[in-house]
Amino acid sequence: MAFEGAIKHFHEAPPDVPRNLFEDLKAIGIPGRYDGKIQGYRYVDIEFDDEKSVFENCYRELRTIRNNIVHANKAYRPDPSERLNDLLDWAQGFIHSVYQTNSRLAERAKEIKVTLGIENF
Repeated sequence: MAFEGAIKHFHEAPPDVPRNLFEDLKAIGIPGRYDGKIQGYRYVDIEFDDEKSVFENCYRELRTIRNNIVHANKAYRPDPSERLNDLLDWAQGFIHSVYQTNSRLAERAKEIKVTLGIENF
């Protein structure tokens, strides 16, 4: 992800994004591991880490969503389409809000996307 490159390789500071982004995701809920006993996913309550910025809290959960969709065998046991749409809509909203900050991180992430041919959604 372009944000990861901007943070880890170029040491760009996290931009300010609205706290409601985190609260919106908290309302949707993050799936945990699949539980065969209930034939479904148990949800994990996420908590805001006051030691980190809103961006860092949201970015942590964006990575969780990406990992759940890509790596957690969701093709075999997918989330309901409404829930998946909610998660993807949230992810898209978070990503767009970061780019709207016009911060150094956003500008660097745009450069990385162009160089590597990365697209959002």
